[in-house]
Amino acid sequence: ADSAHVHYAPGTFELKSAQSSSASSGAGAAALAPSGVSRVSARPSSAAAPATTPPPCAAELYERVKDRRPETWSPAERVAVERLVDEVVALRAPWPADALVGTWRLAYLQNGPGGAGVDRRVPFPELPGNEQYQIFSGAAGGGPSRVTNVGEVLGPSLRVEVKGALREADAAVTRSPKRFTADIDSGALCAPFGCAPLPISGLGEFDGVYLDDRLRVGQNLNGGGARVVQVRVR
Repeated sequence: ADSAHVHYAPGTFELKSAQSSSASSGAGAAALAPSGVSRVSARPSSAAAPATTPPPCAAELYERVKDRRPETWSPAERVAVERLVDEVVALRAPWPADALVGTWRLAYLQNGPGGAGVDRRVPFPELPGNEQYQIFSGAAGGGPSRVTNVGEVLGPSLRVEVKGALREADAAVTRSPKRFTADIDSGALCAPFGCAPLPISGLGEFDGVYLDDRLRVGQNLNGGGARVVQVRVR
C-alpha cells in the first residue's frame, strides 16, 4: 500500500508518495471520524485592529492582501506586493511568540529563488476559490505546540487536513527569522459527515520571517524557499 511523506511548508503542505508495507489498508477501512476543525471564515477577524502599531510596510502589505487569495493577483499587483514582502522580511522584526496561536488564511504566495513555488503534490485538484489555512494551537498562556494545515478541495465541504507537533528550533531566538520544525503525525480527507484518515507523516522546517497580530510571513525550507503571506481570521 502507499503511504505518504510530508515536506511541511508554512500555510500549505506537500506530499511525496513512498512505498510502505506498514500503511496497510487503514485509511480505506477505518470508519469516518468527526473532524476537529470547524468551518473557518475567509474574512479577517472583526477584531483585526492591531494591538500595536505595525511598521508602515507591514501595514500596507496587510491592507493589500487581507481580502485576496493567491490566484487572484495580476502581474503588476505581484510586483508591488513582492516589494512589500521583501521590505517586511528585511526588518528582522521582533518575534512575538504569543501572537502565532490562531487561524491564518493564505493570501499570497511568493515564489522562491529561481521561481520555485511550493510543490504540494496533493492528489486532488486545486480549484479556484478554494482556501488554505494554517491553525496553530497550544496551551493558554504559552506558545503553539500543534499545527494543522487545511487545504480545501471542493470548498469547505471537502478538504484535506494535515496535523502535527510543532517545536521551535531555538527558544533563545527572539527576532525574525524564527525557525520551527513540524512533526506531521496524521492526515485526513474531511467532509461534513466526518473524516477518512490518510497515511501521512514526516518532518518539515519553516522560518517565521514576520509576525504581528494580523499578518504572518513564513518561508518554506523544504522546497524552493517560497514565502507565504497569511492573514489572521481567528
